[in-house]
Amino acid sequence: MPVMRDAAEIQPEAIKSSAASRVFFIVVRLPFMMICGLTKAALYTAWCLAFYILSMFRPFTWMAMLAAIIMVPLSFAAFVKPEAANGMPSWAFVLMTFGFAGFSIGYTIFLDWITPPGLEDTSVRYRRSSKADTSQ
Repeated sequence: MPVMRDAAEIQPEAIKSSAASRVFFIVVRLPFMMICGLTKAALYTAWCLAFYILSMFRPFTWMAMLAAIIMVPLSFAAFVKPEAANGMPSWAFVLMTFGFAGFSIGYTIFLDWITPPGLEDTSVRYRRSSKADTSQ
């Protein structure tokens, strides 16, 4: 009666790779690894460039938040005296307030979400420092 062996015992006997086949595998794999590395580098570079370009518009979103704050008293004035906003419905000012504020907050959250690993926000240096930082 033949003795049954496990597949794990048979496999190492069947695979005997020579040094030439290992070198051939490395030589064939090298161009694909280079293409993969260059593709990753190009995508990371495009990601960083897009982040920096979008970060340049962050001050405009801060101005949109300021516009939203200014639109609050304007909307009250339009509700009290609708003829002051000639040709415009009074509820449009409230919608603009929410739109400016929502866009500003959403854009900031989006930029924080797409920040590439290893990069910092470039506009930090233009922000006001706290009282503790000015004592240095």
